[in-house]
Amino acid sequence: MPGKGGNLVLKVFVLLAGVGLGMAAACWLACALQLRAGRLVLDRYAQHLEQNADRLAAEVHTTLLTILNDKLPFCSDDELTLMRRLVFESPSVKDIGRNRDGRVECTAGIGRLPSPPHVQPAKVSLHDMHIFVDLPLLISPAAKGIIIEYRGASVVLNPDSYNVLDQPPMLETGLVYDRQGQRVYHAFGHAEPLTDAEVIAQKLVERNGVVYQPLCSATYSVCVVASEPRSSMIARDMVHFLGFLVGGGLLGASCSLTGILFFSRQRTFQRSLRRAIRKNELRVVYQPIVNLATGSIVGAEALARWTNAGEEVTPDMFVAVAEQKGFIHELTRFMVRRAIAEVAELLRREDFRLTINITALDLSEPGFFSSLDEWLKTADIRPSTLGFELTERSTAEQGLVSGALARLKTAGHTVYVDDFGTGYSSLAYLHELDIDAIKIDRTFTNTVGTEAVTASVVPQILDMARRLELQVVVEGIETEEQARYFRQAGEGILGQGWLFGRPVPAADFKRAYHAGQS
Repeated sequence: MPGKGGNLVLKVFVLLAGVGLGMAAACWLACALQLRAGRLVLDRYAQHLEQNADRLAAEVHTTLLTILNDKLPFCSDDELTLMRRLVFESPSVKDIGRNRDGRVECTAGIGRLPSPPHVQPAKVSLHDMHIFVDLPLLISPAAKGIIIEYRGASVVLNPDSYNVLDQPPMLETGLVYDRQGQRVYHAFGHAEPLTDAEVIAQKLVERNGVVYQPLCSATYSVCVVASEPRSSMIARDMVHFLGFLVGGGLLGASCSLTGILFFSRQRTFQRSLRRAIRKNELRVVYQPIVNLATGSIVGAEALARWTNAGEEVTPDMFVAVAEQKGFIHELTRFMVRRAIAEVAELLRREDFRLTINITALDLSEPGFFSSLDEWLKTADIRPSTLGFELTERSTAEQGLVSGALARLKTAGHTVYVDDFGTGYSSLAYLHELDIDAIKIDRTFTNTVGTEAVTASVVPQILDMARRLELQVVVEGIETEEQARYFRQAGEGILGQGWLFGRPVPAADFKRAYHAGQS
């Protein structure tokens, strides 16, 4: 029970971790998408502000030129009437004035001033244009406005005309742009921490959790900055944001459950395989090996088969699991014991040899050699009739297998390199390991009769085997053309494949063997 409880706790932990990771990933993605969408909205807002600033600048420019070119007497009743009409028609101009000799002589709102006041120093001067920010108005000293003066004519703008463009949490800032001096001056709106260079560059800036988008007019000396807190961008569409979180959590849970099921199935698969091995529930089948010159059966390869819960499991799958999980020696021991028991009468013949696959892990397993000797003696079988096939992958572990192979050969067993040509073996390995035979992989057999490049390798392999005096067994022979090719390639070559017989149970194999001997 403690083991099951521990497994349950682990599964719950994995599930919760998957949900957490899924939600974290979804949160990151949702934030990224929300920010991207928010920045697009902010950019559109900045463009709206810049267009409004252009409109206002054009209105101021037109108003000033209208007054300067009206050809009416300075501060006359007719000029005052024109100035009042312009104020009345303008949505943004609150007053118009005329200056002379540094004094304000008249305004549309007051008329002619009996004691003209001096004009205060301007905050910004661009050529002949002077800009006064937050200057008390003559018509109402308690009120402040922005005054733009140009060659003796001035207009008063109400800062509130800008504030109505704010769309909280998005806010605006208006700036005067001195192109020649590459400076910007705050005119209205909210203070912003951007440098002059950042405003002039007109690139998105994020600072202290607030995103700023500056834009400058291509026509007039004005810039605007639209801003919005990063948090409000993310929170703008909470429905989608929460949807992402829920979806991420569900996806994480699904992945975790898939992983739990996969690993649980793997563990169940491993347990089932080990149980099948220990209870002798696997089967052994035998595929004939024939002398290509005579066509007679001279041996067989023993192969494992397993049916798990009514489903046939491929050897590639369960052998790989046994090897990866470190219990391949249990499978190998089962194969040797079962094969000796099933075909002992054939193994006692001088002209028959059975081969069984083996791995480097088997050779390093304590007690393997002593058990092998005991099984053979009990069955009264000579070691020479039992050969072992070592895959090329195992031959790469030369330091691990060389001593064990030498021990096998000393005992009288035949040593094969299986699947030869698929990856690891070399002339040096074959010489140093002192093997007896090679089994040419079926990928090379399939090239016979084709123009495949690998077909040219086959003669080289056969020539190498002759020079090293190695027995050759060709795997995967399925056609008469393939059999004929290797039959003509040299003496003593053996063949294995569906052309000569599929893997069958021991009783069927023995019948086929005896039939061929009669």
